Amino acid sequence: MQDLEFRKEVLKRAGPEVLTCIQCGTCSASCPTAHLMSPSIRKLIKLCLEGKKEEALKSETIWLCTSCQLCTIRCPRGIRPKAVVAALKDIAESEGIKGKDQAYEELFLKQIKEHGRISELPLSGEFLLCYPQAAVQAMEMGLEMAPRGKIFFEKEKVKGREEVKKIVEELGK
Repeated sequence: MQDLEFRKEVLKRAGPEVLTCIQCGTCSASCPTAHLMSPSIRKLIKLCLEGKKEEALKSETIWLCTSCQLCTIRCPRGIRPKAVVAALKDIAESEGIKGKDQAYEELFLKQIKEHGRISELPLSGEFLLCYPQAAVQAMEMGLEMAPRGKIFFEKEKVKGREEVKKIVEELGK
């Protein structure tokens, strides 16, 4: 179903030049993380132009953009695909939609703020409660880290926790 209000909102935030996209794929070909993205940046722009809100906002692609701007630099039409991604992130966040990386980052920062460091096992456990689809990936990572002594089972407190907490709070403003 086409959501014209969604399309208008994306164009308002990303610029009307998005309408001139010829779907050449230069943005996707330029993207260093394109191999991780589904759909590609090109297809994501098409979804926006077609008003396919749900499909666009649930895409992991919007959370994988590294903001390198190669897509924008190389676009033959002067479109800013990164601006489309930023618009989608803003809209998704305003609707309470989070990507798996954002959920992980929030848990990561919470641990740093509370303990001055992370503890991999509790962090992985909390993340899997929020995002159970990542269970296989987490197990693979755990199997790789455990023999190397990289998994800490206790939340060890570190010196300077209050300073770390202030830094994290300051960055959040």
